[in-house]
Amino acid sequence: FPNVRETKGVEEYWNKVWNENDYFKPKDGSASFRMILPPPNVTGVLHLGHALTVTIQDVLARWHRMKGDSVLWVPGLDHAGIATQAAVEKYIFATRGLKRQDMGKEEFLLAVEEWKRTKGETIINQLKSLGASLDWSREYFTMSEEHRQAVIEAFVILYNKNLLYRKKDLVNWSPALQSTISDIEVESLEIPGKTQLSIPGYEKKVLFGIMSEVAFKVKDSPDELIVATTRVESMWGDTALAVHPEDSRYSSFIGKTVYHPLREVLIPVIADASVQPDFGTGVLKITPAHDRTDLDIARRHNLELIEIMNEDGTLNENGKSFKNTPRFIAREKMLNLLADKGILRGMKEQPMVIPICSRSGDVIEYLAKEQWFIRTQEMSKNVLDQTNNNKLEIQPPKYMDIWTDRLENMKDWCVSRQLWWGHKIPAFACRNNFDETHWIVAKSLEEAKKVSELKFGSEFQVEQDDDVLDTWFSAALLPLSAMGWPANNINQLYPLNLMETGHDIINFWVARMAMLCTELTNKLPFEEVLLHGVLCDAQGKKMSKSLGNVINPEYVINGITLADLNQKAEESFSAGIVNKEELKRTLAVNSKIFPDGIPECGVDALRFTLCSHNIKNDKISFNVIESRTNKHFSNKIWQACRFILLVTDNDHYKRPSSLPTINRWILSRLAFMVNNVDKHFKERNFYKATRDIREFFHYEFCDFYLEAAKFGLKNTDQNVVMSHKYTLVKCLEVFLRVLAPVMPYFSEDLYSRLSRKFPGFSKVESLMEATYPNEENIEERRDDLLEERFQTLLEVVSSVRNVSNHVNRKDIVEIHIVPEGNDIYQLFADNVDFIQGATKILNVKIHHKQDYVANYDAICNEEADCKIHYLLTNQQVAYQLKDNIQRKRQQIKKKLKQLLETVSTPQYSNRTIDADKARNEEK
Repeated sequence: FPNVRETKGVEEYWNKVWNENDYFKPKDGSASFRMILPPPNVTGVLHLGHALTVTIQDVLARWHRMKGDSVLWVPGLDHAGIATQAAVEKYIFATRGLKRQDMGKEEFLLAVEEWKRTKGETIINQLKSLGASLDWSREYFTMSEEHRQAVIEAFVILYNKNLLYRKKDLVNWSPALQSTISDIEVESLEIPGKTQLSIPGYEKKVLFGIMSEVAFKVKDSPDELIVATTRVESMWGDTALAVHPEDSRYSSFIGKTVYHPLREVLIPVIADASVQPDFGTGVLKITPAHDRTDLDIARRHNLELIEIMNEDGTLNENGKSFKNTPRFIAREKMLNLLADKGILRGMKEQPMVIPICSRSGDVIEYLAKEQWFIRTQEMSKNVLDQTNNNKLEIQPPKYMDIWTDRLENMKDWCVSRQLWWGHKIPAFACRNNFDETHWIVAKSLEEAKKVSELKFGSEFQVEQDDDVLDTWFSAALLPLSAMGWPANNINQLYPLNLMETGHDIINFWVARMAMLCTELTNKLPFEEVLLHGVLCDAQGKKMSKSLGNVINPEYVINGITLADLNQKAEESFSAGIVNKEELKRTLAVNSKIFPDGIPECGVDALRFTLCSHNIKNDKISFNVIESRTNKHFSNKIWQACRFILLVTDNDHYKRPSSLPTINRWILSRLAFMVNNVDKHFKERNFYKATRDIREFFHYEFCDFYLEAAKFGLKNTDQNVVMSHKYTLVKCLEVFLRVLAPVMPYFSEDLYSRLSRKFPGFSKVESLMEATYPNEENIEERRDDLLEERFQTLLEVVSSVRNVSNHVNRKDIVEIHIVPEGNDIYQLFADNVDFIQGATKILNVKIHHKQDYVANYDAICNEEADCKIHYLLTNQQVAYQLKDNIQRKRQQIKKKLKQLLETVSTPQYSNRTIDADKARNEEK
């Protein structure tokens, strides 16, 4: 048992033991507790957000196994269509100077497959290093043949139920990717006004945040209507001007027409209640083919749609002389043209929100495209009905309102994407020589040809849709497909007991899982949804590449120097993973936050740190310093075990018939901790579990009981000695079982070492075979009355310790403790050994209040209905102590006043991060 714990080799050893014994597989093939790990995208490596998810689920999986459940926890990897394709495109361009179009589809997809293989291996190794007790025999990939069949089956079923349709509609379009993207892949960038941004494909930065005012001349009138717009390049597609029907400034113009200054046609002035009179000039130009609000207005007023944008972000033939001009260059030229025409009335700064593609950094365009859509209204209603029938629990409960709101207002879901990497849509176009096109949904090309021939004859050519499905479609099937659907009967494996993921994807993933799986099975895919907050840095900022504050969990586990951190960032830049600005920010963050690098903390300390936060908060602030503190906590446990080994024998310590008060107290606290941690796991309050684990072992067991036991083990009464040995071993054995779900490697290592010496420890190959402690199996009960009385003793000991910190302990000649009542007197008299051991002051005397005559050379302090008199070596030391105590009291009062003022401010609740709130509460 070395002085310092070595972690090298320990993780590998226990991973080998766990896997060789099939501990991660369900018992007897059954599964009473079922989860799936949200599959990491094969875009790169795991970050701390993944580590949080893995830790939460693994703690629950291990706890359930120890409680006797047969656990099935399924791992997998997500092909992450658009995200992976974008990452590989950046990598190939950065390393080879090629675009995917230069390579061709076949060669590019081979490169994506190789990327998936290498990144997938890295991710799996990272998951294993985190201690994830996943059933690796069931590992899946969302583009495997099995999952392809599941996707086809689901698509065909939905189509046959008339829940799928194809139509032309506005979609989020990324010109850089030349694909539709989902709403979750669109980030809203708020700018306060005039701002220059780097946009893919443009050598110079592009100016945003400028509102231009353009005049439209009214027909047969000297009047003109002034339109304010931030997108003058889109004027080629304007088909009307709109005003609010109750805006008195423009009521006389409603129903008239104005001259389009570019197309030389007349367009109507219409009234629509959606126009905001106080925005700009109150006159809105309507560009239906490129704006969702405008499209809604156009449909209400039967306006024409004029498309002016190509897929690559250049203007098309409707832009006339601007044909093939990139949109933002066209914007600059348009302003010059409007000025030359004498109709540019002014320009001013304007705050605005810009939709940005999270995958490419490009500005989103809204283009009208033929796409496949899923009808969601009936499906979402079905999910809501089952939710309202108490068939679903959502934690934390505040998200139930969000869940209901999202489902009640669910829009039809565009599921087609113009990508090369993804599940090909099982839809087939049947075309003849007369440009007739009919669409058939079928499981294969052969099946589609047969259907086409039966319906339309042999003159039609059948081709599969080139588009692929939205990644979220295959992800929404995972509660089914991860269990083997449709090939296998999954009645015993569906639904999941728990779906745990981040609250930020409740709409994009959780709700869609609920809709699709319920539609396919008429049963919700999970019984409980647990949503954790977004992981942020120590300053409360969301971790992201753009901010440069993303942390790889391996850096916390193994440690890394600042130089190596920066080298990793440089490598990411060279591989095209981050751009130049992101690299610059990352290097700046590294130097500011990690000037000395990141210390080695180990897996267990990282897991304990992640669990020590309230995961149900919207944001979770992570600080590496906390992981280092938790490594020190594990070192304290290690050293306590070493001491216990030194003072005990190879013997089975039976519980003595009578135990001293101090022993009964710590065993009562042990029972309290066991029950509370079990309750906290059940309620998913991991931060409370880690708090109680730490408070018991660090403060109650080590700081109080262990110090007293050191003194008590020297007692000549063998019953006292044996009581301490029994209690030490008992607390240790139970504590390690409680700790095992959170710190599995550390607990396994310690338990294995100690079980060789103590017969009272279970002779199991691994704690995976051990039962989780409860009052029955630890044979100890809570004694509330004893704990309440003993608290007085603890407060006095703490007070003596605080006082002795102000002087040399050798200067304290004697301590005289005078309790107020006889009951308290007896408690103190019975536990003099404890007070001596815990304070390391040997001359401690307990007095009845009526018998004690104060020594006026002593310093008196009051604590918990007791007077404590300190007799010191000389008067100078006494004066010094008295002065220190008074000064300390004044400092505490001042700090308390400041703290109370801080926490009582209106902004404290909303603006203070959770870690600071917890620290303030502790103070």
